[in-house]
Amino acid sequence: MKPNATSNRFLLAVSWLVLPSGCGQNLDVGSDILWTSRFEVGGNSFPEWTPVPFGFGSASPVPTPNEPNMPNTVEVSSEQGHHSNFAAKLTVSGTADNTAGIGASLVQNGGLPDEAYYSAWYYLPQSVSVGYYWVIMKFRFRSVPDDPNTAGELFDVNLTNPSSGVMSLRLYDHQTPPNQPQPKVSPKSVSVNAWFQLEAFYRAASDNTGQLTLWLDGEQILDLPGPTGPAGWVAWDVVSVGYNLTPEPAVLYVDDCAISRTRIGLNGLLSE
Repeated sequence: MKPNATSNRFLLAVSWLVLPSGCGQNLDVGSDILWTSRFEVGGNSFPEWTPVPFGFGSASPVPTPNEPNMPNTVEVSSEQGHHSNFAAKLTVSGTADNTAGIGASLVQNGGLPDEAYYSAWYYLPQSVSVGYYWVIMKFRFRSVPDDPNTAGELFDVNLTNPSSGVMSLRLYDHQTPPNQPQPKVSPKSVSVNAWFQLEAFYRAASDNTGQLTLWLDGEQILDLPGPTGPAGWVAWDVVSVGYNLTPEPAVLYVDDCAISRTRIGLNGLLSE
């Protein structure tokens, strides 16, 4: 007898869960979820990101007693929480020159699978006018996995405001030739003053088997087949990197991050 539908779903609160099957047996479905981060450890530390099971991770810059007023910071905050008490608070100066990629970053890279689903929940406390760009999720690559000097930018998921008070998403493909149109993203708006989920499927491949698909609150907004980054080294960044943002500093909360072999889906449950 096959397991019932309940057996194929589990909360992100844990990396594995045993649920009853239709035959009355226990079923371990934990192998689909590869990693989660809920920021519930407390204090201004990020042990779910550093160290990490994939080879390398980072959270930066973290404010210290000697530098409490840094223009760009990532810290654990109790001001907002998705399904718990804490979340990561990413703060960036809207006027500092972040064109070199300076901002607040949570990074996983090095040993990530060539094919996986990536999910993060975001909270925007207010609308922000984006004068230049505001990146909240990134994928990067290395052409030679063991050589850091071959690292390159790949895909940026950006927040933008097509009209006053409205926030939406757009994709920037660093591999697109200059002055060429960027891949189209559905104009669906993101929530302001409420949590929203951004989920991506990424398959690293230098040929047409590559893939990037995006979902916003469970609705597909982009499907981009074709060459991506080469297999062997994948980096996923949950970030706040922006320039010419108003008002500033710009604040973004992040919670319930996950990497899985199966779609995570809305409400933090694995899709059927």
